[in-house]
Amino acid sequence: MTDDGAVLTIRDTGRRPALCCVPAISGSPYPYLPLAALLDADQPVLALEAPGFEDDRPPAGSLPDLTAGYRDTLRRVRPDRAYALLGWSMGGVVAYHLAQRLRADGLDVPALVLVDSVVPTLMRHPEGAARTTRFVVDLLATSGQPVEPARVVLDGLPAGSTPETAFTALVRAGVLPEDLDHSFLLHRYALFDAHLTALSHYRPTGGYDGPVTVVRAAESPADLMRWDGLAADVTELVVPGDHYSIWRGEGLVALGRALRRCLSGTDTDDHGRPYAQKGTADEWPPPPGGA
Repeated sequence: MTDDGAVLTIRDTGRRPALCCVPAISGSPYPYLPLAALLDADQPVLALEAPGFEDDRPPAGSLPDLTAGYRDTLRRVRPDRAYALLGWSMGGVVAYHLAQRLRADGLDVPALVLVDSVVPTLMRHPEGAARTTRFVVDLLATSGQPVEPARVVLDGLPAGSTPETAFTALVRAGVLPEDLDHSFLLHRYALFDAHLTALSHYRPTGGYDGPVTVVRAAESPADLMRWDGLAADVTELVVPGDHYSIWRGEGLVALGRALRRCLSGTDTDDHGRPYAQKGTADEWPPPPGGA
């Protein structure tokens, strides 16, 4: 496993197009670490990291800006002719837009996997105290930490409390892991807030005619994940659990099976020719259709 600051390479070897994982709203690549153990040994896996997550880069100002940065990172770190894409939650929305960008560049996207991702036009975006609560719940639940003690503290705060006030109360109450201090929470909230704002302003256009697999958690609302209005070839797979528990235990095992199914046919292009592992853009023959 290697890390160059903008991308976490979980597995570098394998003959298939790399599975490129787009971070969720937190901007973190680390939730994708279990993936390598779930997939076939010939499947390279890497996870992108959002600007500002663990560096001094400013957060992206819009979802297209975020996508453009990820596209540039992929082309720099792994200049292949094909990329399989996966995104969880907000990461699925970004992965959808990234797939459009890559295909417009003449590159192949043999698989696009959206894991429990709500269609952006159907999202309800929290404001005020609800926004702070969503951030805290997401931060804790992603790492498998208990959520309810923090909810109790947040629910007891006066109406209109700022994130700074909320974080101070949470730290004083001792309901967070010790490494989540006030400064850390403020930094991560700023990135969360920037991403949620970018997401709320994004409206997909142009559609997508490549294969899309929607992997939905059984406890998530199916009506919010109807991507067939934005893509022509959509397959839905359902795995047990909720939005967060699918990354652990029985949900993770089922997610691994779903991903292996999605990626099983990505080792050759539409003409039956095998993809190579890596190389420079000039070394590849044109993808199907030229460009």
